Amino acid sequence: MLVACASIHGNTAKAAAKLAEILEAKGAKKVVLTDLARCDIAEAVEDAFRYDKMVTLCATYDGGLFPCMEEFLHHLKSKAYQKRKVALVENGSWAPMAAKLMRGIFEGMKEIEVCEKTASIRSAMKADTVKELEELADELLAM
Repeated sequence: MLVACASIHGNTAKAAAKLAEILEAKGAKKVVLTDLARCDIAEAVEDAFRYDKMVTLCATYDGGLFPCMEEFLHHLKSKAYQKRKVALVENGSWAPMAAKLMRGIFEGMKEIEVCEKTASIRSAMKADTVKELEELADELLAM
């Protein structure tokens, strides 16, 4: 399973690492974590096709997606990413929009099943964030 995050200041990356830890503790066979702001985008796209499930975590940036996540998702779409299961996590202080925007992009792809539940971080992880990540992991693993 790929956990791909687009982190501006590191808080989204911390949540991604926590989610990867939760997924492994709940029995996910292999979890690969990548920060799209700091990795080779081609390798991240390759990893997305390698696994049948993926979690995308993105900071809301000027009312949109952080650019490296937007680029990543458009690469997936142009390469006909399909028949996968996806979970969404957004981060935003005032008006988080990332999950809604990512969902819209995934809905334009063939046979992508997006978890109903999303997790929302308000700047940094808190106890309630961890609970949301655990619930999201449960839903994704049950798919």
